[in-house]
Amino acid sequence: MINRILKFKYLFLKLSIFIPLIFYFGKRSYIAYDEGFYALQARWILDKGNWTIPLWWDEYVLDRTIGLQFLIAKSQYIFGRNMFSAYLPTTVAAILMLFITYKLHEEFFNKKYAIISPLILSTTYLWFDYSHLGTQDIIYSCLVSIGVFSLVKIKSRDNKFYILLFGIWIGLSFMMKTFLVFVPLLSLLPYLYLKKNLLFSKFFWLGLIIGFIPYLFWSLSINPYLEKNIIFYLVEKFNSLSNKNTFTNPFYYYFWNIPATFLPWSIFAIIGTICNISENKEKKYILTFFPLILIAILSIFSTKTPYYPLQISSILTLNTYIGIK
Repeated sequence: MINRILKFKYLFLKLSIFIPLIFYFGKRSYIAYDEGFYALQARWILDKGNWTIPLWWDEYVLDRTIGLQFLIAKSQYIFGRNMFSAYLPTTVAAILMLFITYKLHEEFFNKKYAIISPLILSTTYLWFDYSHLGTQDIIYSCLVSIGVFSLVKIKSRDNKFYILLFGIWIGLSFMMKTFLVFVPLLSLLPYLYLKKNLLFSKFFWLGLIIGFIPYLFWSLSINPYLEKNIIFYLVEKFNSLSNKNTFTNPFYYYFWNIPATFLPWSIFAIIGTICNISENKEKKYILTFFPLILIAILSIFSTKTPYYPLQISSILTLNTYIGIK
């Protein structure tokens, strides 16, 4: 019992380091476009009592799921209609992502210096910025980090909890960012091939079903109000992003944008990513091949934004540690 109390006290002291970086209690306002968009949609959920259809004034918005808007509205329903409640889903995801980064460091390196990786992550420009925004991106990136962590923890078919967890994150990520979830999945294919037996586990498929329950429930609820199934509207949005649009950038966009947004640790992250190529199979497939393949896939896609690479920020942080070391 005493050991547990001491362990909890030690963990609390570690977490307290991040309080000034994560929590902000001063005055703030929503940033256009996404923050204000989701905040208004969450407000209309509460005002109209409509938890099914995303609205923009009195029109249906069918190009995205209702995942984030639902979380913001539920948070404000429980804790009151204030700014802190609106940002709470992002804040919780940010804390969880730091914890997962800590656990990934323990898994790949050692426990002694595990606090370094989440400290690095919390001081990168991109992560720090989006951890204070009421958007989907940190929540989605946290889910991807959970997926990677659960995959790394699967050593055999006896690791039923982590096999289940690896199935769950996929469906939850689809509810947040729809088809973007296929980018990390495709990037993990080389490592998944090494652990292909997990795909034959009933716990993986059970987790997959559990993870998709929110989306399936929502799509069945919204379907009676639409001319066609919601998936067709989501595919239309995907097609519009795949073609030339306002956010179209050249293929080399991420080669300068990621180093710029991962400051001040960019050079160390690059060094670490290269160094890990010579490491054992597990390390190089996750720490080097996974982020490089993901960047390559994102580079092919027409729409390119600074926040898409957030999903590999935990991995880049681990590479930064190696680069510094």
